Amino acid sequence: MTARKVGVGLVVTAYALLLYISLSAPVYARAHPHLDPRMLGQYAAPWPVALGIAVSVAGVMLALMPIRRGERWAWWTSLAMLAILFIIRITTDPRCLVVLDPHQHGCHTFMIAVVLGVVGLIMARR
Repeated sequence: MTARKVGVGLVVTAYALLLYISLSAPVYARAHPHLDPRMLGQYAAPWPVALGIAVSVAGVMLALMPIRRGERWAWWTSLAMLAILFIIRITTDPRCLVVLDPHQHGCHTFMIAVVLGVVGLIMARR
């Protein structure tokens, strides 16, 4: 198995995790009514959920078609999508600032997905 195939698999896994995060946000918001409703509304409202699903589907399609073939524009597009998601989430979600502390709840799944995506893109580039 080549590094490119493993990298594409990691990128698809990363976008699948981001899809899971988007789809589970409304359920998570209903299951945790004690958390700040304004913060949960930023991620569980219909518009952020739909946008997260659209970005995830676009990322999977980029990984399975042009990135797998080695096209540079798709690699840069996918990297830009992950960077934009990371920057927006780290600046708007205070839980992401405690992600390095394993004893506090944070956006661990999101950070894992971003790291998997970047590592996968690096492997797929070669």
